[in-house]
Amino acid sequence: MPKLSKIIFIFIPLFLYCKSLIAMDFLDCIQDIPIHIKITEIKDSCFIFDSDKGKIVSVEASSLLSNIEALEFYKTILIQFGWDLKSENNNEAIVFMRDNEILKININKINNILFSSFMSLKIN
Repeated sequence: MPKLSKIIFIFIPLFLYCKSLIAMDFLDCIQDIPIHIKITEIKDSCFIFDSDKGKIVSVEASSLLSNIEALEFYKTILIQFGWDLKSENNNEAIVFMRDNEILKININKINNILFSSFMSLKIN
């Protein structure tokens, strides 16, 4: 019985991890940023400014998730994509860094709809 319980304790976290990977897609505007399946990218909100110094990309999304659910998803998943959490602001914003990139995610709740804005700054 102890061997069986060890196997169960190993496979349950692995199953939950794999399930969370299946439950996501990626933003079209910022293609290497995962998006929870319950968050919808607002396609017309994509803004890209590219110069010889760097690139700024901004996009918005909406959802019925709570602020905490959305932020916990990003804090968990972005670390797996090589991002380092640098700061948090009262369940409303988080900032990540990866190499020469900065990603800021702002969360606002308006009439029970969660609006997220993603801004990526890449310095050449």
